[in-house]
Amino acid sequence: MKKIITTLLAGAALLASCSQDKEYVIYGTVCNPDLEGAQVFLVPVENATKETIDSVYIHNQMFEFRGTEEKMADIRIERFKRYGNENLLVVTEPGETFVTIGQVSSGRGTPQNDSLQVWKNLTMQYFQQSGSLRKQGMKDEADALRDSYASRTRQMVSNVGKESTLGKFLDSRFPEGSR
Repeated sequence: MKKIITTLLAGAALLASCSQDKEYVIYGTVCNPDLEGAQVFLVPVENATKETIDSVYIHNQMFEFRGTEEKMADIRIERFKRYGNENLLVVTEPGETFVTIGQVSSGRGTPQNDSLQVWKNLTMQYFQQSGSLRKQGMKDEADALRDSYASRTRQMVSNVGKESTLGKFLDSRFPEGSR
Protein backbone atom coordinates (compact mmCIF):
# COMPACT_ATOMS: atom_id res chain seq x y z
CA MET A 1 0.00 0.00 0.00
CA LYS A 2 2.86 2.41 0.85
CA LYS A 3 4.41 1.75 -2.57
CA ILE A 4 1.14 2.56 -4.35
CA ILE A 5 0.69 5.82 -2.41
CA THR A 6 4.33 6.76 -3.00
CA THR A 7 3.97 6.01 -6.72
CA LEU A 8 0.75 8.04 -6.95
CA LEU A 9 2.34 11.00 -5.13
CA ALA A 10 5.40 10.86 -7.37
CA GLY A 11 3.16 10.77 -10.46
CA ALA A 12 1.12 13.72 -9.21
CA ALA A 13 4.32 15.69 -8.51
CA LEU A 14 5.61 14.89 -12.00
CA LEU A 15 2.35 16.05 -13.61
CA ALA A 16 2.37 19.23 -11.55
CA SER A 17 5.94 20.02 -12.57
CA CYS A 18 5.10 19.42 -16.24
CA SER A 19 2.17 21.83 -16.14
CA GLN A 20 4.32 24.44 -14.36
CA ASP A 21 6.88 24.16 -17.17
CA LYS A 22 4.19 25.33 -19.60
CA GLU A 23 2.83 28.07 -17.34
CA TYR A 24 3.43 31.71 -18.02
CA VAL A 25 3.54 34.25 -15.22
CA ILE A 26 3.44 37.96 -15.95
CA TYR A 27 4.54 40.08 -13.02
CA GLY A 28 3.46 43.64 -13.58
CA THR A 29 4.07 46.97 -11.94
CA VAL A 30 2.52 50.33 -12.69
CA CYS A 31 4.33 53.65 -12.40
CA ASN A 32 1.30 55.66 -11.28
CA PRO A 33 0.20 55.11 -7.65
CA ASP A 34 -3.20 56.60 -8.56
CA LEU A 35 -3.97 53.33 -10.37
CA GLU A 36 -4.43 51.46 -7.07
CA GLY A 37 -7.49 49.24 -7.42
CA ALA A 38 -7.77 49.75 -11.19
CA GLN A 39 -8.44 46.78 -13.40
CA VAL A 40 -5.79 45.50 -15.83
CA PHE A 41 -6.73 43.39 -18.84
CA LEU A 42 -4.79 40.76 -20.77
CA VAL A 43 -6.44 40.85 -24.20
CA PRO A 44 -5.56 38.33 -26.93
CA VAL A 45 -4.46 40.08 -30.13
CA GLU A 46 -6.58 37.65 -32.17
CA ASN A 47 -10.08 36.37 -31.42
CA ALA A 48 -10.65 38.39 -28.26
CA THR A 49 -13.97 37.59 -26.58
CA LYS A 50 -15.32 38.06 -23.07
CA GLU A 51 -14.27 34.47 -22.39
CA THR A 52 -10.66 34.93 -23.59
CA ILE A 53 -9.91 38.24 -21.86
CA ASP A 54 -8.29 37.90 -18.44
CA SER A 55 -8.38 40.66 -15.84
CA VAL A 56 -6.93 41.40 -12.41
CA TYR A 57 -6.81 44.39 -10.07
CA ILE A 58 -3.78 46.49 -9.21
CA HIS A 59 -2.70 46.19 -5.58
CA ASN A 60 0.38 47.99 -4.20
CA GLN A 61 1.16 49.10 -7.77
CA MET A 62 1.47 45.43 -8.82
CA PHE A 63 -0.56 42.84 -10.72
CA GLU A 64 -0.04 39.28 -11.95
CA PHE A 65 -1.39 37.08 -14.74
CA ARG A 66 -0.94 33.29 -14.97
CA GLY A 67 -1.95 30.81 -17.62
CA THR A 68 -0.82 28.14 -20.03
CA GLU A 69 -1.99 29.21 -23.50
CA GLU A 70 0.75 30.84 -25.57
CA LYS A 71 -0.48 33.82 -27.59
CA MET A 72 0.17 37.44 -28.44
CA ALA A 73 -1.72 39.64 -26.00
CA ASP A 74 -2.12 43.27 -25.11
CA ILE A 75 -1.90 44.45 -21.50
CA ARG A 76 -4.06 47.50 -20.89
CA ILE A 77 -5.45 49.46 -17.99
CA GLU A 78 -9.22 49.86 -17.68
CA ARG A 79 -10.71 52.41 -20.04
CA PHE A 80 -11.26 55.43 -17.75
CA LYS A 81 -7.83 55.20 -16.10
CA ARG A 82 -5.83 54.36 -19.20
CA TYR A 83 -4.85 57.93 -20.15
CA GLY A 84 -1.09 58.42 -19.86
CA ASN A 85 -0.39 54.67 -19.72
CA GLU A 86 0.84 52.88 -22.79
CA ASN A 87 -0.62 49.46 -23.61
CA LEU A 88 1.98 46.71 -23.94
CA LEU A 89 2.17 43.75 -26.30
CA VAL A 90 3.44 40.54 -24.70
CA VAL A 91 3.85 36.89 -25.60
CA THR A 92 2.30 34.61 -22.99
CA GLU A 93 5.07 32.05 -23.35
CA PRO A 94 6.19 29.68 -20.59
CA GLY A 95 8.33 31.37 -17.97
CA GLU A 96 8.37 34.63 -16.06
CA THR A 97 7.81 37.94 -17.79
CA PHE A 98 8.26 41.24 -15.98
CA VAL A 99 6.35 44.25 -17.28
CA THR A 100 6.11 47.89 -16.33
CA ILE A 101 3.07 49.85 -17.40
CA GLY A 102 3.47 53.60 -17.58
CA GLN A 103 3.91 56.45 -20.01
CA VAL A 104 6.36 54.17 -21.86
CA SER A 105 5.67 50.52 -21.04
CA SER A 106 8.19 47.69 -21.30
CA GLY A 107 8.54 43.95 -20.84
CA ARG A 108 11.36 41.43 -20.41
CA GLY A 109 12.19 38.02 -19.04
CA THR A 110 11.45 35.37 -21.66
CA PRO A 111 13.15 34.96 -25.04
CA GLN A 112 10.20 36.13 -27.15
CA ASN A 113 9.37 39.04 -24.82
CA ASP A 114 12.99 40.18 -24.81
CA SER A 115 12.93 40.14 -28.63
CA LEU A 116 9.54 41.86 -28.67
CA GLN A 117 10.96 44.70 -26.54
CA VAL A 118 13.85 45.08 -29.00
CA TRP A 119 11.33 45.27 -31.85
CA LYS A 120 9.20 47.79 -29.92
CA ASN A 121 12.26 50.01 -29.38
CA LEU A 122 13.15 49.70 -33.07
CA THR A 123 9.57 50.57 -34.02
CA MET A 124 9.46 53.64 -31.79
CA GLN A 125 12.78 54.83 -33.22
CA TYR A 126 11.53 54.24 -36.78
CA PHE A 127 8.32 56.26 -36.24
CA GLN A 128 10.23 59.17 -34.68
CA GLN A 129 12.80 59.31 -37.48
CA SER A 130 10.28 58.71 -40.25
CA GLY A 131 7.95 61.43 -38.95
CA SER A 132 10.83 63.88 -38.77
CA LEU A 133 11.94 63.08 -42.32
CA ARG A 134 8.41 63.43 -43.69
CA LYS A 135 7.94 66.80 -41.92
CA GLN A 136 11.09 67.98 -43.65
CA GLY A 137 9.71 66.85 -47.02
CA MET A 138 12.29 64.06 -47.32
CA LYS A 139 9.93 61.40 -48.69
CA ASP A 140 12.61 59.31 -50.43
CA GLU A 141 14.69 59.13 -47.25
CA ALA A 142 11.59 58.20 -45.21
CA ASP A 143 10.74 55.47 -47.74
CA ALA A 144 14.31 54.12 -47.54
CA LEU A 145 14.06 54.12 -43.75
CA ARG A 146 10.79 52.17 -43.99
CA ASP A 147 12.44 49.60 -46.25
CA SER A 148 15.28 49.23 -43.75
CA TYR A 149 12.81 48.87 -40.87
CA ALA A 150 10.83 46.22 -42.76
CA SER A 151 14.05 44.35 -43.57
CA ARG A 152 15.12 44.40 -39.91
CA THR A 153 11.68 43.15 -38.88
CA ARG A 154 11.89 40.28 -41.38
CA GLN A 155 15.37 39.47 -40.06
CA MET A 156 13.91 39.27 -36.55
CA VAL A 157 11.31 36.80 -37.87
CA SER A 158 14.17 34.63 -39.05
CA ASN A 159 16.02 35.01 -35.73
CA VAL A 160 13.06 34.13 -33.47
CA GLY A 161 11.67 31.48 -35.80
CA LYS A 162 8.89 31.95 -38.30
CA GLU A 163 6.67 29.43 -36.49
CA SER A 164 7.08 30.99 -33.04
CA THR A 165 4.26 33.14 -31.68
CA LEU A 166 6.35 36.29 -32.07
CA GLY A 167 7.65 35.18 -35.47
CA LYS A 168 4.11 34.78 -36.82
CA PHE A 169 3.10 38.17 -35.42
CA LEU A 170 6.10 40.01 -36.88
CA ASP A 171 5.78 38.17 -40.20
CA SER A 172 2.20 39.42 -40.48
CA ARG A 173 3.52 42.98 -40.30
CA PHE A 174 5.86 42.63 -43.27
CA PRO A 175 5.22 39.34 -45.09
CA GLU A 176 8.03 38.08 -47.28
CA GLY A 177 7.76 39.69 -50.69
CA SER A 178 5.96 42.82 -49.46
CA ARG A 179 7.46 46.18 -50.29
